[in-house]
Amino acid sequence: MTAPSPPRIDWSNWREFASAAVDRSNWTAIVPAAGRGSRLGSARPKILYPVANRLLIEWLLDFLEPNCGRMVFVLSPEGIAEVQPEIERLIPGRYEIVIQEAPRGMGDAVELALAVVKSPHVVIVWGDQVALRRASVEACMRVHEGPVNAPITCPTVIRSKPYIHFDRDASGRISGLRQAREGDGMPESGESDTGFFCFETKTLRRLLAKFREQPGMSGRQTGEFNFLPVIPFAAHEGVEILSPGLMTLGETVGINSAADAAAVEAFLRDTNGVTDERID
Repeated sequence: MTAPSPPRIDWSNWREFASAAVDRSNWTAIVPAAGRGSRLGSARPKILYPVANRLLIEWLLDFLEPNCGRMVFVLSPEGIAEVQPEIERLIPGRYEIVIQEAPRGMGDAVELALAVVKSPHVVIVWGDQVALRRASVEACMRVHEGPVNAPITCPTVIRSKPYIHFDRDASGRISGLRQAREGDGMPESGESDTGFFCFETKTLRRLLAKFREQPGMSGRQTGEFNFLPVIPFAAHEGVEILSPGLMTLGETVGINSAADAAAVEAFLRDTNGVTDERID
């Protein structure tokens, strides 16, 4: 099946395609956070790594807590004892914890979390995407709730030497995915995800279940059930995908190394830790 052509949207006028405000009762946030901070020189779970004098989880909740009624954290068996007390301190009674027994990939983590989601929409955000601005997150969620009514909203940015790149066909549809970690050839400049995604819950459940059945769905080099290939798979299945350009490059840097942590800390300090400034 071929995906319909994406609507020709001028994202500078994004409010025309957005709801008036986010209704957080319609949303659950899924945060895969089973990793440890070993590459950052920490023995603690990565989500408890400090950047700019705050834990990663605290930065994440700055933009998730106002916009999502519930949150689901996917943790490792080893990490729950350290992470759960922090979650309880920060958002008592508004979360669930799901255990990922082994590191089988982000697709596996999201699928596990979906089992406890009851809301019609989900946000998925990687546990190290702490520089995202509240205004950017809210704008993407409002677009997802807006009149276009697309089941998937996947904001993207153009990045040099990308780690992830979405291929598109001549009509602008997403047609493929390249991942450096899986040994794919990467362009000098490419269109990358932002570590933040909005889905209609029932559509995501259906897509993940169907994708599981595909031959070769595991990563060629990692052997993991990756999440990002679900995006081009959805396009092939005819699911409409919006890719709003509402995030800046600086706010989309994930923390996978000490250099990343330094860059994110500098970004947060330069913006005085403000994550809720308005989008023009």
